[in-house]
Amino acid sequence: MRTVLLITRREFLARVRGRAFVVSTAVILLILVGYSLFVTSIGPGGDSGTSTIAVAPETEAITPSLRLAADDQGRIVRVLPVDDAAAGRALVASGDADAALSGPPTRPRVDVDRSLGSGTGSVVTVATTLLAQQQLLPDPAAGDAAVAAAEPVVVAARPDDPAQGLRIGLGAFGAFLLFFSIQTYGAMVAQGVVEEKASRVVEIVLATVRPWQLLLGKVLGLGAVGLLQLVVLTAAGLAVAGTAGLLVAGAGITGTLVSVLVWYLLGFTLYATVYAALGSLVSRQEDTQSVLTPVSIVVLIGFIAGFNLVLSAPTSTALTVLSLIPPWTPLVMPARIALGGVPVWQVVLAFVLTAAFTALVLWVGGRIYARSVLRTGARVSWREAFTGR
Repeated sequence: MRTVLLITRREFLARVRGRAFVVSTAVILLILVGYSLFVTSIGPGGDSGTSTIAVAPETEAITPSLRLAADDQGRIVRVLPVDDAAAGRALVASGDADAALSGPPTRPRVDVDRSLGSGTGSVVTVATTLLAQQQLLPDPAAGDAAVAAAEPVVVAARPDDPAQGLRIGLGAFGAFLLFFSIQTYGAMVAQGVVEEKASRVVEIVLATVRPWQLLLGKVLGLGAVGLLQLVVLTAAGLAVAGTAGLLVAGAGITGTLVSVLVWYLLGFTLYATVYAALGSLVSRQEDTQSVLTPVSIVVLIGFIAGFNLVLSAPTSTALTVLSLIPPWTPLVMPARIALGGVPVWQVVLAFVLTAAFTALVLWVGGRIYARSVLRTGARVSWREAFTGR
């Protein structure tokens, strides 16, 4: 292992001291900050301008006020009369209504799924105030008291988690950094293998060390470089979020960072070994991309699918299945863990499957590397790489 650590140290220092490391880190940081500012400037999604409200029989008197309030605000309100409060709640649960009103018209209970939108909430609040004013218009003193008490009582079936948005952001941020590190530094492993092979330096090196020591040293060294960049970018991202007041207590930041670290180590080991084995098949830099493209496409598919599902359908079955497929688990599972609510058995299963798959890749990749890294000239065929003949 002393030999492996010497190779690891050489690879790490050679990359970190280079200008490319500093420049790439600064560029990625600027891109992430710019993207965050752009998203912040856009703000939340717009309101459709239409509200569908279910109204129970005892609250029916509020209907004219709802329509009047909607007209004043330039909105459209669809009022759905229902038989009772339970029927209104059923419409909300099915997504056919934005809110369900029941109880006293001037202080109704408002049942919603997650939260009462600003547009619908404004219409309901103004309507209760208008109704209170109309009912007690002859008595100004009583009218003022009634108006002050006229406020809807909102009851959410599934209250919004104040840290949910931050969790989704952390998950997407972690997925992007993992994808970038695997793609960039995994490809560097392959390029380093090809460079040493083309210059015949590897022949000198392998006269004193074993192939597996050289392979492991490269993977660990460049993995440490990627990990350093990951830490720098994460620290900068958290600092920006903290300055902007976006960090929310209970968002599970510590657990997210630990999961990103663990899955990064597994994912990078897996893909870097594959890249090194593929790089050993060719002797010219011009041929490197052709052998790496299939693996790069696999990584890209997992990243795009996982990233989109995290943002659009974080609780979908598709995201769950994707996170349990070993080649894509390191990209997707940290995002799911950041979102919260992942069963422990799924995390354990994903880890076991990915560890087993990584061990298999290490074994196969090590054999290919050992049999191909000294073969120069023409591209080594898969049969020669597997059989040595």
